[in-house]
Amino acid sequence: MPSADRAVALTGDVYLPDGSGLPGADGNAAAVLLVRTAYGRSRMTDEALAWSSRGVTVVVQDVRGRYDSDGDWQPYRHETIDGAAAVDWVRDQPWAAGRPLVAYGASYSAFCAWAVAVARPEQVDAVISVAPSLGLRSAKFEPAGILRLAEHAGWWFLHGEGRTSRVQLTERMLAQEKNLLRHLPVADIGDVAWPVTRRWREVLHHDDAAVRAGELTAADLAALNVPALHVGGLYDLFLPETVRLWQLVGSAVAHRPRRTMLLGPWDHGFGLSGATRVGAREHGPQARRLLGPLLADWLLATDRADRVTYFLPGAGRWYESAAWPPGPTTATTWYAADGAALTRRPDRPAGTATFLDDPADPFPSREPGADRRDLMSRPDAVCFDTGPLTAAVTLTGETIAVLHAGTDAEDTDWVVRLLERQADGTVMSLAHGSARHRPAADGSIEVTLTPVAARVAAGSSLVLQVSSSDFPDLARSLNQAGDRTTGAGWSLARQHVHHGGDRPTRVTLPVLDDSEATS
Repeated sequence: MPSADRAVALTGDVYLPDGSGLPGADGNAAAVLLVRTAYGRSRMTDEALAWSSRGVTVVVQDVRGRYDSDGDWQPYRHETIDGAAAVDWVRDQPWAAGRPLVAYGASYSAFCAWAVAVARPEQVDAVISVAPSLGLRSAKFEPAGILRLAEHAGWWFLHGEGRTSRVQLTERMLAQEKNLLRHLPVADIGDVAWPVTRRWREVLHHDDAAVRAGELTAADLAALNVPALHVGGLYDLFLPETVRLWQLVGSAVAHRPRRTMLLGPWDHGFGLSGATRVGAREHGPQARRLLGPLLADWLLATDRADRVTYFLPGAGRWYESAAWPPGPTTATTWYAADGAALTRRPDRPAGTATFLDDPADPFPSREPGADRRDLMSRPDAVCFDTGPLTAAVTLTGETIAVLHAGTDAEDTDWVVRLLERQADGTVMSLAHGSARHRPAADGSIEVTLTPVAARVAAGSSLVLQVSSSDFPDLARSLNQAGDRTTGAGWSLARQHVHHGGDRPTRVTLPVLDDSEATS
């Protein structure tokens, strides 16, 4: 297949169903599914054959510079123009005549699917988007611009600068080079990593040209008039992007196209292994759903109503709603207070909680779903606890924390987590967010946390935790002015979290009225 500029040849496989799936006398036609992937089209064989057995034609193409496609791969840069060329090629084939064209992908391929829809909005009839990684900026950086170091390094050394992916290399490198991600300056990590890299230094700042290359604009996505299926994992790094696309795509269209969202108890593996456990959290056999049949059922469905299907950890059941977040919800604010308390009363006296942030011993990360109880006694964080709840609380939607915080450092970060401390002592993370130290005029710092869906049982406590690191998931602040990716020194920082009085640190939670939930 030719690229858009016809400078390189792109390679794809076409899976044609047998005659039972071809257009019949009644004029109905099964779909053509277009997948563009950076991870090798042969990985799609089993799935493509399953689609083909249902009468769906599948086209799987290696993106420019990957596997059997010619050219130089620069992540995200050429996917819109090459995706347009792929659509043009498919539409010229006799087996595609009269058939709806569906752009489909997971992770990086989901970006490719949206790029195809933006490039050829009149030719693409639907989009299936699974755990979308929508660009280097949104995938590898926090909204505040903090580098997601572990994710970025793991992905970049596995995929970023090779024609083929280096399977298991990153895992083995990090197992042997245990201090690799601690190396300073961060800009030099590419020089000491096992793979030889050319571009590591180009992709360390969220506003650099190489990071923003190929990004899709909010206006382009809002203008898309295509039905879409959005699939996300409640423990997945890209959950916020899944929810954002549900809210954004088609929002500028007068008669908004059908949209469906499925949020399951999965990490970035999408539940494909069939496991019902994520980290220390077991969701039970009822959590298991086969993704393939769900996607196929959506593609063949005639129901035009918006629908959200989501699993609720803590309740152990699936629910349906016409919208996200499900409603009605009540914005319920809890206030940090003396005695490490989290209370509904806003009129508590002024106070300050203090901790010391040491970049040489940063507050550590944990895997999604991990039991975090071993971190609760660390001195480099402060926690505010509701105490055991007298009744269960269901949270669905967006959580916002407002910090009144200070530091004696030249620059620093704030990491906020909403935790559930269960009656048996297990501590689970419900939502998290981060911010650079950029106070507003009133001295406050607003932090939007990741979307939450959980039922917190009676007897459990809600905990608001504030630290200044989440390492190695996030690159450390060195607590000094200047570019943290080129700095090799650091400073201790004394951090102050104010509460009560006229500096009320607080968190606002979306509490669902369970009586309206549909199981």
